[in-house]
Amino acid sequence: MSGDGKGYLSIGAMFVATIILGLGLVWVNIERVDLAYELKTLERELQEKQDQNSKLQVERHYLLAPATLRARAEKAGLRPPGRDQIRILQD
Repeated sequence: MSGDGKGYLSIGAMFVATIILGLGLVWVNIERVDLAYELKTLERELQEKQDQNSKLQVERHYLLAPATLRARAEKAGLRPPGRDQIRILQD
């Protein structure tokens, strides 16, 4: 009779261990899915930032182009300096 009690106890302990391990496996899978979703969101955000950076680089090159600067300077009433307006500083 004492042998049967230990058998039920070990079966019960294995059942509890199986439940705990199963719940642990489910939790790990939920975390994996959550991390995969977060990774996909971050990758999409990175791609958007890279696209925005590319567009801003194109705009920067356009705004710094000599023809664009010349046109904007003329529009603002600026012109190249005369010889009497240039000062050379010595060290």
